[in-house]
Amino acid sequence: MVRKKIYKKEHILAAAQDLLLEKGFSFITARNVAKHMEISTQPIYLEFKNMEELKLTLLKTIHVFLENEFFSKIKTSNNCANFALNYIDLAKTNKKLYISLFVEPHSYGKELQKLFFSSFQKYLLNDDNYRKVSNEQLETLHKNIWIVAAGIASLSGSGIVNQTEGQLIALFTTIEKNSGIS
Repeated sequence: MVRKKIYKKEHILAAAQDLLLEKGFSFITARNVAKHMEISTQPIYLEFKNMEELKLTLLKTIHVFLENEFFSKIKTSNNCANFALNYIDLAKTNKKLYISLFVEPHSYGKELQKLFFSSFQKYLLNDDNYRKVSNEQLETLHKNIWIVAAGIASLSGSGIVNQTEGQLIALFTTIEKNSGIS
């Protein structure tokens, strides 16, 4: 009789996410995930061809969660400011995830940048004001907004900076206008 598969991708991804939040990206290894789940590494490699695939799948899964729970929130009529405000909100309300993804060193920065630019692009291109903007202009705007939002997220998380939502909207609107897009 063939044994029934007990551990599926979603179980393994949940364990990997637990480790990401507890210990960071560097701690996500087959042995550590297996130990966390109290299993051998075999079920992990039956579901994922290697740890790279597991980690990239984890990133994409987390990204979908972030898009749904954070980046889809509308706080102002300015979509660019919304994106930045939602990023800062993520840092304030989900500190462990924010630190694991954006503060602690790991080798998935380029992948994160692609995922977040994709969200930014999708989010902005739903607005008529951005439909004729070139991809290069959007990339520059994204980089500028993200750098400032990350700085504010870090500084406000530690209590150093405490700006109102109105002040932040004005700041991100200014960055957008200085980019020559609106």
